[in-house]
Amino acid sequence: MGAPEREIDLEGLIASYCEGVDQELAGRLKAWPPDFSDIHIHEVIGSMLARQATLAKEIAGAPSMWNGHSSPILLRAMADVYINIAWLLLDPAARCLKFISFGLGQAKLELEHRRAEIGDRTPTSAEAATIEASEHWIETQRACFLQDVDLGKWASLSVRQMAGEAGCIDFYNFVYTPFSACAHSMWHHVGRYNLIKCTNPLHRYHRRPISSAAEPDLHYLLLASKYWAKTLNTFDAYAELSIDCQSTYDALIAAVSVEDKQDIEDHDSASEWRK
Repeated sequence: MGAPEREIDLEGLIASYCEGVDQELAGRLKAWPPDFSDIHIHEVIGSMLARQATLAKEIAGAPSMWNGHSSPILLRAMADVYINIAWLLLDPAARCLKFISFGLGQAKLELEHRRAEIGDRTPTSAEAATIEASEHWIETQRACFLQDVDLGKWASLSVRQMAGEAGCIDFYNFVYTPFSACAHSMWHHVGRYNLIKCTNPLHRYHRRPISSAAEPDLHYLLLASKYWAKTLNTFDAYAELSIDCQSTYDALIAAVSVEDKQDIEDHDSASEWRK
């Protein structure tokens, strides 16, 4: 006779996890004070860490999204953040400046598109406020008329090339690329998730469109937690930090039921890239 199934206090688990993520982020920022001679490094890397923490908490806080329809979109964004951080940290002084410059250029381009759309007519109060706020945000960092607009890739490399340089090509192949199918609604995603095979042979067993709800799967939360932990580990290695506390990922693993834990271990043994 097997052990009785252990129920999970999902609400408490999520609250505890999100609080732990905030503590992990705060601990890193406290242990990594800004160097004001290169403040842009702290701003870029710090914002990317905060972004990753936000995405991890957003996934955790929305169990209805723990499915193949929605979670991969945010997990793909987390993969983007991880590859960017891993590549930026190889030469943070130069690469963080490039990251900022490209972003400012894109903001300027968007601003000019808005102005062109308005043309000679008088902008509405909302349009004027949006333009003023956008221009002010750029001007606080660089004179708008001096900011170049780069229409290429911000790193002058493809994401695959960045991942290769940063030593995380497997992460690109088995996380970034597969989850891109969901993020971009590609055939090998919609064909699996939004079509169902007709059982009528007279209809040539064609596939019919379907939009059905999916049961929440705890594994998607575990993946988000893993990518957050992976990001912290990469940052800790760069900053030479040793944070003496249990990781939120380890705490999450310890909190799941025996059955869920075995499923996760079985899945990981067949998918080394998820470790």
